[in-house]
Amino acid sequence: MSSMIKVWDIPTRLFHWLLVVLFVFLIVSGESDDLMEFHFYAGYLLAGLIVFRVLWGFLGTKYARFTSFKLNPFEAISYTKGLLKAQHTSQYGHTPAGSLMVIVLLLMLAVQLLTGMMSTDDIIWNGPLYNYVDDDTAGLAGEIHETIQLLLQIMVGIHVLAIILYKVKFKEALLPAMLHGKKPKQGDEPEREGLSWIKLIAAATPSAGLTYYLFTLPI
Repeated sequence: MSSMIKVWDIPTRLFHWLLVVLFVFLIVSGESDDLMEFHFYAGYLLAGLIVFRVLWGFLGTKYARFTSFKLNPFEAISYTKGLLKAQHTSQYGHTPAGSLMVIVLLLMLAVQLLTGMMSTDDIIWNGPLYNYVDDDTAGLAGEIHETIQLLLQIMVGIHVLAIILYKVKFKEALLPAMLHGKKPKQGDEPEREGLSWIKLIAAATPSAGLTYYLFTLPI
């Protein structure tokens, strides 16, 4: 049995699973008038999560940092073509396609949050930024909000299919690694360093502050 090494740190794993929970709840609550107030609150929590992940991309451990990401789009395309041809090499951190998806996901979620805060249902609920934009901007924000929601669901679907592909075709289980943070040792690639509590506090404090501020806004 292969020895296991540490890859994903606890903050990265917590971010991942909290994002999953919030994403599902936001989809469900966005379709319910009774849950709309909590839809806003979940969005505020998501905003804090995104800020944390961006900061953790600079302050986190080896495989959580953006410097470990492979962001060449041509490399991502080549990697994806290889997967479709059943060609795959296991990697500790994010794959080229996965690296780009993380960045795109963070950007799309940020736009989704901003457009949601500028939107209105024209009946009861107005986003906290609705009063700061004109009606045309609010209407456009609502349309963008709905479109990105659909795109995000498609991205999540692709992500789930990729997890299944890795498990069935390549016998590589990705979910357990995001639970316990370890992967089988491969070659001379080092495991992540230990967690720095100072850096964790530095990333978590602005995130918590933003979340607290958003909760004080009227809706």
